Amino acid sequence: MIRTVIVDDEPLARERIRMLLQGEKELSIVSECGNGKEAFKVLSGQSIDLIFLDIQMPEMDGISLLEKLPQEKIPFVVFTTAYDSFAVKAFELNAVDYLLKPFTKKRFLDSLSRIRQRLSSDDKDLYLSQMLTTIRSVVEKQEFSDKIVVKAEGRVRFIPTSEILWIESDANYLKLHTQRDSAMIRETMANFSKKLDPSKFLRCHRTVIVNSEHIKELKPWFNDEYVAILHNGTQLPIGRTYRKSVNEFFRI
Repeated sequence: MIRTVIVDDEPLARERIRMLLQGEKELSIVSECGNGKEAFKVLSGQSIDLIFLDIQMPEMDGISLLEKLPQEKIPFVVFTTAYDSFAVKAFELNAVDYLLKPFTKKRFLDSLSRIRQRLSSDDKDLYLSQMLTTIRSVVEKQEFSDKIVVKAEGRVRFIPTSEILWIESDANYLKLHTQRDSAMIRETMANFSKKLDPSKFLRCHRTVIVNSEHIKELKPWFNDEYVAILHNGTQLPIGRTYRKSVNEFFRI
C-alpha cells in the first residue's frame, strides 16, 4: 500500500486530488494538510511513501517543509503549483515530477504511473538524491540582476532591468531597448539570459528576449506564426521553436 499525504492550502485543490485518487486501490490517503506545519507533524511521526505538495502556502511553504524534514523522512514528491516558473523548470530538469495547476486527469494519471515505476525501481535512493539537489538549488537560487552595467564612451551607465523592453542579438553584441533609447553590450545571448529573472524575461526567438511585463498581446501572423506586441507598439517575432515555451510561460 502506498501511504499518501495531500498538502495544499486550497480545500478545492485537495478535494480534486482526493477525487482523482479514488479507485487507485494501492494508494491510501493517510492525511490532508492545509500548510507545511501541519504536514511536518504528519511526516515526522509516520512513514509516508508519497506526498502531493503545493509550493506556495502560508505558515510554511512546500520547499521549506522538505528542507526541514530529516532526509530519511522525505517521501516521493509530486509538486503542485499554479505558478513559480523557476521552480517548475528546476524540478523538470532534475526529473522531479510536478503538476501545473489546473492539470488534467490524464496528466495526473501520467504522474501516478511515473511514481509507481520509481517506487518499484532499484534506484529510489538516486531519485531522492536528485530531488534533494533540486530543492537546494531552488532554495539557494541566485539573485538576478536588477541593473545592467553598460560601458560606453568612457562612461558607465546603469540600466534597471525593469526598464528593458526587449533584447536583440547583433553579431557579437546585444542591443538593450528601453522606452527612451537603446544601448549595446558585448555579450552572448546565452550568458546574458542567466542574469535575467526567468519569471519575467522570455526567450521568444533565436535573436530576441522580451520582458513579459511589457507585452500587450500575442497576435497570429503569417504561416501559423505569432508576434508579441508591446505596449509601445513594437512587434517582436515568436520563433516556431519557441512557441511551446511561450505558451507554457503564459499557460495558454
